[in-house]
Amino acid sequence: MTYLWLNLIFGVAAIAVGLLFARGSSTRSIVVTGLALLAITAVGDSLIVGSGIVAYDPAKILGIMVGFAPVEDFAYAIVAIVLVPVIWNATAKRK
Repeated sequence: MTYLWLNLIFGVAAIAVGLLFARGSSTRSIVVTGLALLAITAVGDSLIVGSGIVAYDPAKILGIMVGFAPVEDFAYAIVAIVLVPVIWNATAKRK
């Protein structure tokens, strides 16, 4: 299984949950937070991949790189951008 397929499985599930429960989330705050998280991911992941702490099997990535990190590495940040506000709003409504 490639990293792309693994990311698609979890990404589709996260987006489905996000669409079901996203009411009440501020679009502007999600976009600003998302951009910041993607920038931090680009720098941090490039450092750990470039230094050899983390390595990816070249046969299991698309080959598109952002710095030293494969584009598939950003899927986790995107899932967090979708799910964290949803979870935040869902738990805030219960209080």
